[in-house]
Amino acid sequence: ADFGLACACLRERAHSYSWEDLLSMAGDGDAMEVDAEAPAPAAEATEAAEAAEAPAPAPAAAEEAPAAAAEAPAPAPAAPVIEVTPAGPSQDETCEAAVKATLDAPDNAGERIRNAAWAEAPDDVADCVELAARQLLYEALDKEDQTTAKKIVAVLVDHTVHCEQCGDRGPVLNVAHKLLEDCIDAAPSTNADGWWDLVESHKGALTENPAIFKAGKFILLRLCNSLLKRLSRTRQATLCGRILMFMAAAWPLSEKSALNMKGLCHTDNVTEFESADQFDAQNADDDFDDAGDGAPKEDYDTYSGFWSVQKYLSNPPSCFKDVKGFLAAVDVTCSALERTACTPDEFERERAAMVERQAQPMNVEPEDDTQQMLGSQKYLTNSRLLRIQLRDPQLRTQVCSQLYMVLDYLRRELESMNARDWASEPKARVRKILAGTPPTGPEAAGSLDLLLEHEVQWAAWKKKGCPPFEKEPLPEKPKQKRPYYAPPLPEVLKRKQARRDALEKKRKDEEPPLEEKCRRLASQIPTLKEHLQEWRDADDPAEDIDDEYHPRHDPVWKFRALRLVMKEKLPWFADMHDANIEVAVDKMFPDRPKRTDRPAPPPPPPKPVVKKKRVREESPPKEEDAKRRKDDRDESPRSRRERSARDRP
Repeated sequence: ADFGLACACLRERAHSYSWEDLLSMAGDGDAMEVDAEAPAPAAEATEAAEAAEAPAPAPAAAEEAPAAAAEAPAPAPAAPVIEVTPAGPSQDETCEAAVKATLDAPDNAGERIRNAAWAEAPDDVADCVELAARQLLYEALDKEDQTTAKKIVAVLVDHTVHCEQCGDRGPVLNVAHKLLEDCIDAAPSTNADGWWDLVESHKGALTENPAIFKAGKFILLRLCNSLLKRLSRTRQATLCGRILMFMAAAWPLSEKSALNMKGLCHTDNVTEFESADQFDAQNADDDFDDAGDGAPKEDYDTYSGFWSVQKYLSNPPSCFKDVKGFLAAVDVTCSALERTACTPDEFERERAAMVERQAQPMNVEPEDDTQQMLGSQKYLTNSRLLRIQLRDPQLRTQVCSQLYMVLDYLRRELESMNARDWASEPKARVRKILAGTPPTGPEAAGSLDLLLEHEVQWAAWKKKGCPPFEKEPLPEKPKQKRPYYAPPLPEVLKRKQARRDALEKKRKDEEPPLEEKCRRLASQIPTLKEHLQEWRDADDPAEDIDDEYHPRHDPVWKFRALRLVMKEKLPWFADMHDANIEVAVDKMFPDRPKRTDRPAPPPPPPKPVVKKKRVREESPPKEEDAKRRKDDRDESPRSRRERSARDRP
């Protein structure tokens, strides 16, 4: 009702005041800002005509003109004026009539609206288009006609794109953004999906063009933030995610408005839980069994420690001020989770059930509010629910993930401060609990490890002040012709030697070490069976290999075969007379087929018999003979008899 009354008042004001009065009464500086840098075509034409009709200055005035020009500041360059292209019979219509006519015939809507605005108000084109479109838009919203309102926004987007192509700059490029913001602000949160579909359908026109995005990026940012504040993070989690994805894709990563430059924590998220008196009152009934398993109830220390740890998780730097309290809360939480952990048999059953569910075909159905709530919820802190919550796999996974990330942050901060590391031990304990939570505990732990590896680079980028990732290309320098220079001969030789040394060093760096070469050569040596397979294939009639290609004619192949036989089948050498390789082939392949049409290999030529010549013994020299006779004469008879008996055969 209030919105309808505001629309009615605005219509009355629009019809009761003139154009100049509306401009003077406008309070929104951004909406009613006139582009002063772009002069009107009529005014510039008038100035050009006056300059042409003015007489030439006197000589004295001509001499004084340079001095005055040197003292006066240089005027700012005027923006180029785009000549308005006639739009046919619709050129004489008002801007409001042009917008209304393009709703049914959207072809060339941007050109038609631009021409009508320039004809109606050449000095205030942006304000003319905005007021005309806003009048029609408020009438459509007052009648709750969303179809007409969306058509108005669509033709205004087309008008914005056309103005950018014609070279217009300034407020005329963000008229569509303002009207879109008015539509979403006026729509209830339950109908926000339909309006956000309109934003996503024009995403390319509003965000991909640099000039249009620069003119309306702050309006889009205000629109997205206001809509996120109105939406429910539990009931409309999908729409909130779509808005966040749109913002992440439209704005660069280094956008200052999206960065937490001061490193502030979300301390408004306070977790309230029961006091000791309230806990005793809630658990006064001893017969009440929450979990239904007959297990003993949790005491208040466990309850308070489990929920008080959220105070530290919402503000991790506060852990350094109260280390003992934080570690005590973490110890109580881990003890409670370990005490209620599932057995190995239960873990395996949950994993098997998960695999069975994944094997079944997926039934894709539209999500309802209950399914959307599963991704973003805040758990109840009633003490009677604690034992049930401790066994809930989803709650265990979320609490362990929070503790794991905060403890890793504290560990990195302690490492940078060169302080004692008291966060690694509870971190390992939390990871063990997380990995043992069915059904996706190991996968969740691995994903967190990968996420924290990336977090190191992210934290380093944040500490540097979030420098932009986008870098402009370097300007191309004009190529200059180098003057010819002939260096002396020693310098030329030194350069050549330096190039040779560089190539040699590169070859040595790329060349593998000797051990690697030996390993490669050893892996290339075939086995005896693989090597003799060539002989078997050559003898196979089905292969039909000519005799001239038979391996027995290759001495290198036969030498390698003998080496392999000596390495693997040394006893075969006893049967391989004259190094006959075919004996080894028969032993390796006893059932191999043989060709009968091939002539047997010729026998080796007989070895020539070399007759030994009898060498005639030369008679000993006379001196040796005389000496032997003298020795015989000097020898005693007994010695002579012994020598004769020894020499006798």
